[in-house]
Amino acid sequence: MLSGVWTGSWTPWRTPAVKVSGAGMVDIVLLPGKELMLRLNRLRMLLVVGLLMGAPALLWAHSFDIAVIAPFSGPAATLGSSLWQGMRVATREADGHPQETSDGHLGAVDSNLRRIDSQAGVVQVAQQLRALGESQGFLIAVLGPDQTPMLEALPEGVPAVVLLAANEDAPAPNHFTPPALSAASRLAFGDAYSQFYGSAPDTVAQRGYAIARLIDIAVRPTDGHFSNKALLQQQFADALLLQRQQ
Repeated sequence: MLSGVWTGSWTPWRTPAVKVSGAGMVDIVLLPGKELMLRLNRLRMLLVVGLLMGAPALLWAHSFDIAVIAPFSGPAATLGSSLWQGMRVATREADGHPQETSDGHLGAVDSNLRRIDSQAGVVQVAQQLRALGESQGFLIAVLGPDQTPMLEALPEGVPAVVLLAANEDAPAPNHFTPPALSAASRLAFGDAYSQFYGSAPDTVAQRGYAIARLIDIAVRPTDGHFSNKALLQQQFADALLLQRQQ
């Protein structure tokens, strides 16, 4: 809440001026009458200037990336595309805002679905995953069908969870496989998918959508802050339990 002293009346044709004092305070004066004086600390300066200029209130710009590991080239590229497209439908369902540049939202947080082509090989995938994990402090990795060999590409020392698109005997202690969609959810998803892509979704797209919905449930209570490894894993465990009950 901004504090200050109002003296006199508001005159709309007068122009505001901003001065920064040596003490780190901001003086905003309505000229030429100097009828309005607000003393604000430096942290509030951008908000006040934005409001005076008619700009919208500053919003938090937190976002996170999801590594989607699947074949995006070669003969099996349709698997990666179906998985990614199913997830994309979920990111566009809610929490959108004007002028957004992300793929959409999961858990009310800007979300980007990063295609990691498994056809590039384990070494290159590992490099991409490490760069992504280190840049945001955690890693959410989605493995497409038959991609469990890519588990060895996961970087050490980065809090991570792995979401599987198929029920596989994966040697990963922190992997989660969401349950199959209910009949009602499949119907609603099928309609949304058809509107986006002009065709009916396959089973891989359905799995991608279910995975994205699981991420949405896990992220929503945390605002996307997963630098704590235990919190990251617990949130997804709780989300999986909740999703199974729906």
